[in-house]
Amino acid sequence: MNFKSILFALTTLVTLSLAIVLNPQITSPSADTKWRAGDTRTVTWDTENVTGGPIPEGMKGTIKLGYLDPKDGPNEHLNWDLGSGFDLNKGSFVVTLPSELETKRTYIIVLMGDSGNASPQFTITAAR
Repeated sequence: MNFKSILFALTTLVTLSLAIVLNPQITSPSADTKWRAGDTRTVTWDTENVTGGPIPEGMKGTIKLGYLDPKDGPNEHLNWDLGSGFDLNKGSFVVTLPSELETKRTYIIVLMGDSGNASPQFTITAAR
């Protein structure tokens, strides 16, 4: 094997490894979840069965709260940052929901690392 062949093989391997996208499935909240605005809750995700995984040590994540509006197509309305800079391979992060949220059944949590992964739609009720 000559130098050019080895260099090509190494470049191909590096490119393929960088193209792998990690996509951990969010396990909480689920479609049956009901939270209340202002509460502190734990968002969890699967770290064992990750498409593109395992999650490397030191990869950081971000959690956003949004909602879907049937009149607005696929727009996720990711209006609230709930946390960032946490280790994605830990599988959970405690968040505090904004207290001014309206009651909706179409809220979603989006977990971002090297891609975004949305939870099923779930309910948050307005604070009392």
